[in-house]
Amino acid sequence: MTRSFAIVRPSLSITPLLIWMSACANPTGPGSITSIQSIIAHRALWRAQSLTDYSYTYQFWAFNRFAGQPLQLEIRDDTVRSVVVVATGDSINPLYFPTIEALFDRALGAAKDGSLRRVAFDPVRGFPTHLGYATVPDGLSSQDASHVQPRP
Repeated sequence: MTRSFAIVRPSLSITPLLIWMSACANPTGPGSITSIQSIIAHRALWRAQSLTDYSYTYQFWAFNRFAGQPLQLEIRDDTVRSVVVVATGDSINPLYFPTIEALFDRALGAAKDGSLRRVAFDPVRGFPTHLGYATVPDGLSSQDASHVQPRP
């Protein structure tokens, strides 16, 4: 019996160290292989669907009058053609709003430079449902996408 305790005792002292080391790991740190691979894998799932005409609900948080409001984006030929504020029905200039492909580009760029803090994906279509960034004054802090609907 003393022999079995001798084996257990050292493993008990190593366990807290392993837990501490894993807690310190940052899956979205600069150049994180985990987050970059995850983004690439989800992008492949998205691209496999060949959607170039679709709509989706987009929200972002930044210093902007449209921040925090659900916006309906209409994408045709993989280009944002229209943006409508859901609450009011007002149309706004689509020039600065992202396609799903652009969200993937932003996620990869942020993962590579270490500013991506959180990323989540739709389990069926693979598109990013949430991108959270390191907070920068007057900068974009997060983006959400939901309700992707293919268009004929």
